[in-house]
Amino acid sequence: MVKILIVFILGLIEQILYTAYLISVDKRQVYKSSFLMLIYMSLYLIIVAWAIKDANTIILLTTYALACGLGNLVTMKWETRRKK
Repeated sequence: MVKILIVFILGLIEQILYTAYLISVDKRQVYKSSFLMLIYMSLYLIIVAWAIKDANTIILLTTYALACGLGNLVTMKWETRRKK
């Protein structure tokens, strides 16, 4: 159960960073987007490698996918609110 919670939190953070990365690429912020991509990709690879080694791979990857969706939603809502 703890591992599922950790994967959810890391997936949420990872997707927030990835969506922020896409927004910074759109704004042509070279250094910011490069830094965000480095952090995003590192978290992504750690999570996927960790999930593949676990006996509950499907549960962990499903949790990760849900967290990614939520992270994207949160970041997009935040960005939309900032533009108003």
